[in-house]
Amino acid sequence: MRVNLPVTNNEYDFPADELLMSPTDTNGVLTHRNAPFARVSGFTMEELMGQPHNLIRHPDMPPEAYKDLWATIGRGRNWTGLVKNRRKDGGFYWVRANVTPIMEGGKPRGYLSVRTKPGRAEVQQAEELYAQLRSDLAAQRETVRLHNGQEVHPGMRGALQRLRQLSATQTLALMLFAVVLLGMLPHWLGWQG
Repeated sequence: MRVNLPVTNNEYDFPADELLMSPTDTNGVLTHRNAPFARVSGFTMEELMGQPHNLIRHPDMPPEAYKDLWATIGRGRNWTGLVKNRRKDGGFYWVRANVTPIMEGGKPRGYLSVRTKPGRAEVQQAEELYAQLRSDLAAQRETVRLHNGQEVHPGMRGALQRLRQLSATQTLALMLFAVVLLGMLPHWLGWQG
């Protein structure tokens, strides 16, 4: 994984109404960029063009976040999550990244990343989550993981979490399945009448 150094503790604040946009090819190489993206990243428009998007990767970001990102968009699905990016001067800025595959013939032919400014509470939650992911990686354990940019817990806690995320249709289907199973239970147990 690319490690961009040096880093500082200087957070760059950008206006909440700005959209930072940067399309890439399937290898993550920048094919375009807008002026707000260049200004916030601290690079010039010329320095960014044709460069890998991981040019702005901050070393505080856990590898798991990018693994989840690439797995999600590689399947043609959108990914949304908070990302801490590194500026050219070593400072940082937080974004809510929405990465959308640009599909052609059923396969991604590029990606469009549109980033907005997240709220402070969201940033605090992301910092805690990413610290836990880094700690898990160092200890070679898994107490939390990312799926489509969202925090997911393994085991029973994760199963209950996934149940709460079911759509109304999925919930009704699960309830119908449970009713059918309950209706079949007397037959399976050999009960009569």
